Amino acid sequence: MTTRAFCNVDGHTVLEATIVVPNVGPWYATLSFQGAPDVSGRVTLTVGSLELRGVIDVRNDGVFGEQRRSRIVGGAGGWGTLLPALAYHNDAGVRSLTVAQDAARLAGEELGSFDPEASAIGNDYVRQAGLASRVLEDVIGAVPWHVGFDGRTNVGEREVVDVDAEAYEVLDVEPRVGLATLALDDVSAVGIGSRLTRAPLVGPVVVTELEIRVEVGSLRATAWYGAVGAGATALEASRSLSARGRIAQAMRAIARRALDGTLFGRYRYRVVQMSGDRVELQAVRAGAGLPDILPITQQPGVAGASATLVGGAVVLVEFIEGDRTMPVITGFAPKGEPGHAPDELTFDVVTQLRLGGPSASDAVALASTVDSQLDDINQALDAFAVAVPVPNDGGAAIQTAFRAVWGPGAPPRPPSNVGATKVVAL
Repeated sequence: MTTRAFCNVDGHTVLEATIVVPNVGPWYATLSFQGAPDVSGRVTLTVGSLELRGVIDVRNDGVFGEQRRSRIVGGAGGWGTLLPALAYHNDAGVRSLTVAQDAARLAGEELGSFDPEASAIGNDYVRQAGLASRVLEDVIGAVPWHVGFDGRTNVGEREVVDVDAEAYEVLDVEPRVGLATLALDDVSAVGIGSRLTRAPLVGPVVVTELEIRVEVGSLRATAWYGAVGAGATALEASRSLSARGRIAQAMRAIARRALDGTLFGRYRYRVVQMSGDRVELQAVRAGAGLPDILPITQQPGVAGASATLVGGAVVLVEFIEGDRTMPVITGFAPKGEPGHAPDELTFDVVTQLRLGGPSASDAVALASTVDSQLDDINQALDAFAVAVPVPNDGGAAIQTAFRAVWGPGAPPRPPSNVGATKVVAL
């Protein structure tokens, strides 16, 4: 009976393998086979007692000089799949697990443990067309995710585990970059979250990224780590695992630096009080890193509109062209939320205000026009009205006057009270 090699893929001998295990995302391995075996699809990479389930990446697979060289990606290798746009709505709150499961299903992946930053992400969620991994990261918040060696995708902080000092040997340490080279007998002895204490490491450190190099007769691991101090608790140590991979961290830092001068999007602020036509505001979420603003101009998007806002109402602040020097209020609380109705709403119109559809012909009268027309009506009443002193006969004389004008059969018409007289229209 043939004994399987220490490193093999579904029984096919692997001469060299480099396995990269980041803290966030899928693990992957680059392999050089003995010969050119026919391997494809889902496979199992075995290194000693450790089994890693993944899929052959067809974009990085081929035969050269009668030797196959391949790459295996953890899980189904589907988190790079492009997903179509989709809108979610639930009055009880859209669950992050629902969105994540849909993304995993379309990507051909399987979810394992799931512990996101928040279980619900709001009543609405609009999934933009894009990578499945981007959707997953968007709904789980700041917590990391990774594809385990069993091929399932897990969301949440990794557990910090103390490692027996006899299970590894520290060959070299580069403390400036947090890098240690380890010699191992068992590849599963050290993983992401392993807490190492053996000299020449200074104090306990936690492994945040791992690269395992397997060759004939040799097993070495390069571990990137975060120092946690001698008295660190497991919780404090786990914080070092929240970091993204080294390359991802560098790319994010470059992107943040490039966008330092701009503020995109709209930010929630709470109304403190009005200051004339402007508004004094307080930032709703301190985590956004924005200060209170006072005062600020309203720009609701309707020409001539302005409002006297209610204290406590939440508004949306936008920075024109991303410029920090031009903040304006561009959104207001929706109906049903506290403060959605302002104390006063004003529309400044020079000539006419029309309400209705495109064929609306009746204009809403402006206050100045109404005042003028009421003055004309008052003048007309003054010219065509008779003021009759109020008698003590209960209005009998006035009723007689009405009958004289409208005829004996006319019904009585009650006069209108105007101060101490009664006005009768003739």
